[in-house]
Amino acid sequence: MKKRVVLVLVLAMALVFAFGGNVSAKKVVVLTQLPLSGPLGALDEMGWGYIDAMTWFNEEAGGLGGQKIDWHLEDMRYTPTVEVANFNKYCAEYGRDEFLMASGYITGGLKALIEKVNVEEKIPWVDGSFSSEIFGPQGGPDKFPYYYSVGATYEDQIKVLVKWINENHKGTAKARVAFIFSPTAYGRDGTPEGIAYAKKLGLDVIAEIEYPYNATNATSECTLLRKKKAEYVIFHGYTGTQAATSVFFKTVKKVMPKVQLMGTHYMGGRIPILLMGPAFDGFIAASCWPYFDAVPRKATPMDNAYVRLLHDFAKKYRPDAYAKGIKSGGFKDLTLYHIGLMYAFVIQEGLKRAHDAGNLTREGVKKALDTMIWDFKGMFDGKSFAYKSHTVPMLRLYQYKVKVVDMGGRKIPTGMGVPISNWMNTDQIKW
Repeated sequence: MKKRVVLVLVLAMALVFAFGGNVSAKKVVVLTQLPLSGPLGALDEMGWGYIDAMTWFNEEAGGLGGQKIDWHLEDMRYTPTVEVANFNKYCAEYGRDEFLMASGYITGGLKALIEKVNVEEKIPWVDGSFSSEIFGPQGGPDKFPYYYSVGATYEDQIKVLVKWINENHKGTAKARVAFIFSPTAYGRDGTPEGIAYAKKLGLDVIAEIEYPYNATNATSECTLLRKKKAEYVIFHGYTGTQAATSVFFKTVKKVMPKVQLMGTHYMGGRIPILLMGPAFDGFIAASCWPYFDAVPRKATPMDNAYVRLLHDFAKKYRPDAYAKGIKSGGFKDLTLYHIGLMYAFVIQEGLKRAHDAGNLTREGVKKALDTMIWDFKGMFDGKSFAYKSHTVPMLRLYQYKVKVVDMGGRKIPTGMGVPISNWMNTDQIKW
């Protein structure tokens, strides 16, 4: 009898070693934090995307060799203190052999958690911040080894815009460029480097203006731009959905109808078309992702594999919201839904690669991300990137084409972002 018990134990231990420990009963816990409420308003679609993608992975895609991810979604309310408190709670509740990945959304949270994430916990952290300080040459994986971004840095975004001006400016005189930025850490992120790069290329930087984040009037700023004869305006540190952005764009287009407005990633999307109408026509955005959602939605080009995937997910899991569009309970902008999907897909890819390598641990996930070469489900039209820089270093320039049409007696703005460049890998650009 004793021999039989010993034999069973030996066989059980052999199975554990044979499968690299992945048959453990330990949970695989991940924490994702998104701004579902707060200063940016209600952004429920982000949560919908994350929930749908994680449910799909566990219930339909087979999980991690049959094991489900124990995922948790928290509303960080666009507030660093909430983000930090949420993370501390999960660190206290789960062991390091269970709690394998975390994520956040803003630079303020990254800065507050530098020691906790990178030194104390050593846990892979995926973030929506494109901070040049954290992810640029002055930071990066050598300084912050457990931080990973989902886009290119603000510095690179601004420099790509400057590079486009230098290559496309007509005439013999120097291009006259103005920089408008918010008096926030976000607005100052990458701006000095962008200005220095413009001067290096020989462009004429004629104005550097801090424009209030909550401005209700832009007359003085736009009058100064006209006096300085600005030809290009790079607008950074705002979103395309902010009232201050709309005020500035509408004012400058009245004062200087031919000026070329340009901006960084979070300036684009579907909602600015609806808010600003003709004032948004011609705007050029440096975008980290494809254009997802035209106005009307049915006009969205579907030649990109990831864009098709996004719409297919939304139609399958949220058919009513997809059909309603901007109406109550519908998708205001599928870009928001994409953000939830994107976080889920990055987490799934890191965990799956670590699982397949037989090292489903924090260090195993880090190794998987550090060595990952990926096309992000076709997001970049077949181009792949290496995650070794801890950024998704892909950028493309989109120019917005907007016109107002008559629909049932109402004047409705329609349009979309149209690509004016190929996808660029900023890790490979020689500045």
